[in-house]
Amino acid sequence: MIEQFKKIFNGLQRAHGCTHVEKKNADGTKLKGKSFVKREPVTDMLWENHLKGIEPSLGIIPINEDNKCSWGCIDIDSYASFNHKQLLNKIREMSLPLVTCRSKSGGAHVFLFTTVPVDAEILRNKLLSISAVLGYGNSEVFPKQIKLNSKEDTGNFLNLPYFNSQKTTRYAFLENGEAATIDGFFGTYERNKLTPEQLENLNIKRKQSDFIDGPPCIETLAAEKIGEGKRDNTLFHYAVYAKKKWPGEWKNKLILFNQNYMIPPLDDASVERIKLQHEKKEWGYKCKDEPMCSYCDKFLCKTRPFGIGGEITFPLLSDLQKILLDTPYYRLNVDGERIQFDNVAPLQDQRLFQRAALEQINRVLPTISKKEWNKLIQDLMDNREEIDPPAGSSKIDQLQDHLEEFCTNRSSTSATKEDITRGSVFQADKKHYFIFSKFYHGFLIKKKWDEKPQFTHQMLKEHFKCAEDRMVIGKKKVSVIVASSLERIETPYIPKELRPKDPY
Repeated sequence: MIEQFKKIFNGLQRAHGCTHVEKKNADGTKLKGKSFVKREPVTDMLWENHLKGIEPSLGIIPINEDNKCSWGCIDIDSYASFNHKQLLNKIREMSLPLVTCRSKSGGAHVFLFTTVPVDAEILRNKLLSISAVLGYGNSEVFPKQIKLNSKEDTGNFLNLPYFNSQKTTRYAFLENGEAATIDGFFGTYERNKLTPEQLENLNIKRKQSDFIDGPPCIETLAAEKIGEGKRDNTLFHYAVYAKKKWPGEWKNKLILFNQNYMIPPLDDASVERIKLQHEKKEWGYKCKDEPMCSYCDKFLCKTRPFGIGGEITFPLLSDLQKILLDTPYYRLNVDGERIQFDNVAPLQDQRLFQRAALEQINRVLPTISKKEWNKLIQDLMDNREEIDPPAGSSKIDQLQDHLEEFCTNRSSTSATKEDITRGSVFQADKKHYFIFSKFYHGFLIKKKWDEKPQFTHQMLKEHFKCAEDRMVIGKKKVSVIVASSLERIETPYIPKELRPKDPY
């Protein structure tokens, strides 16, 4: 069972996700579950613990080291009110080879599986089109990237189904809508997995409509009819299309669209208001607004005569990751393409962000207002994923390596107290004695160490429990550092708390 489960959800091997399942307080309120990425291989024990229900539950990153995937997922983030039956009916009507699972939140994870790994870009684009036609175009799609930008990039993970497989709430649905056992899931997987050729030729059926030359969202909405709460935005959006296709008679087309596709039609005053807005100004499509964003298929839209075409539209920025180095660096997705910043500056300055996008992914991005930009970045920061840095990359890790090298190479059983004034290390009673200035100026600087002396001194005290003492050497008392252990002590280093009076 474990081997079959592993084979189905094979992904990135050098890292994985962990999630502690959400629980409830005594008053019934929901606690937020904690999720994090571990830069460690996915072991058999992790797979086994997941299926047994031993926390943390396992998350797998679908994009592998070769930027290929054998599975992808539409993550419909909803809670108990989500209508799984309605979703299953839609999928069945469209004859889509999808496997739907109930997610941890009560929403749905809609999987697309392939027999062998395929290019992540191909799988992601196909899922984006499927999510649009299903009406969940604003949902997250995994893989979230089409390419990992380095060997340190961990991508984004998805929590797997069948946590605590015998009593799970994260089950797949059978064709009849009933919950599937894990064996039932294996059968559903076998019936729906696609070869690369089948994936390429997968036909995503859309309902017949009169607007196949325009944005797919209009085509789908018109076929389903547009009810209350969606009418104003849709009619405004349609007006952009009508002006492109029928520049001389778009006003009459607006009236006909309202009469034929709105349930019930908007009143005359509302239609006139929208007419007036478009008479005064040339508007672009409102792709980010509901209900259009739920039915958005950007890639298909670009191919249509009256779609977004050559318009430079603002991309979807998503999945900000903050890598917790001493000076953090950042990664995020731009329409699924990965870009990275060495510091926070491009998130503060839109122009620097545009320059980075042009350099890294060859994209020219439009400028949005400062207010819009600040809100966008704040939303990304509020939902950021924090990732521990690669082993050995933090300043503390580097200092540990330098300290070990210095004490090992410059100490010997024959060294005396007098030798430490010449830059050596005196060793006695399992302790290392040295002069800080000899360590800093005579050793660290040559290693291109760039922290200031007082910060370095404080790091030795806080993270390696180094003490300062006075040692009599000859006729003088000399200030020395005493290192009882060369191992790192896990305590947070916060330079801003350093006081100027700290000695060095």
